[in-house]
Amino acid sequence: MITKITTAPFRSFLRLYEAILNQDPVTPALLRLALGLALGWWLYVPLHELLHAAGCYLGGGTVSELEIKAIYGGGLLKMIFPFITSGGTYAGRLTGFDTGGSDSCYTLTVFFPFILTLPSLMLMEKSCRLKSAFFFGFMLPAFMAPIISLSGDFLELGGIFLYQIWPDVTSVSRLLISDDLFRLFGEIGENQNGLRATSGNYIFVIFSLLIGTLLAWLTLYLAETWRALTYPVHNHKIGGER
Repeated sequence: MITKITTAPFRSFLRLYEAILNQDPVTPALLRLALGLALGWWLYVPLHELLHAAGCYLGGGTVSELEIKAIYGGGLLKMIFPFITSGGTYAGRLTGFDTGGSDSCYTLTVFFPFILTLPSLMLMEKSCRLKSAFFFGFMLPAFMAPIISLSGDFLELGGIFLYQIWPDVTSVSRLLISDDLFRLFGEIGENQNGLRATSGNYIFVIFSLLIGTLLAWLTLYLAETWRALTYPVHNHKIGGER
């Protein structure tokens, strides 16, 4: 029973993926899915970053800088949003924001883009009913975002949550709340930015990752719950509207 619940979002995804590829012929379906994925990713990246900024504003914070690479429309978007700069090391990253010391605002800032994940499985099921491989691919980035973000946004969320219950595990635990696991491990290992290679620091990061993984799974499970409420599996046959 526990295994069934734990794997529910992934089993639904695999079922839908198989259904969309069972279209005849398969090759055009794969091409349409790939085109949808490419367009979905290109649009999802800047939207994801803008939703970080929106979450900060909704939580009562302010935004001063949001980096988006030019390939994702950073140059165009900076003409619309004054806080956007085109470029940066990452595809997109909220580099300047102030939550006023509020961790609830911080949490909303980090999590807000993942509201796009919640209807993703439901919309992917809809795409199967409509036999639209393109739309299925278009929704893939939103569904996969929590998994892709395990070492990024969800690591950061895990760190925020852990800090609430374990703030004094180390004198620099606040510095261990990060959106880049590999950069953080590098800083700890090289004693950079006030961080040291101590057991307490490593334990904090590992537990942040574990909590973040749980939060990512909960996000996907909510997506599966939405899908199940909208399209009970036993009440329809995938392959077109009836």
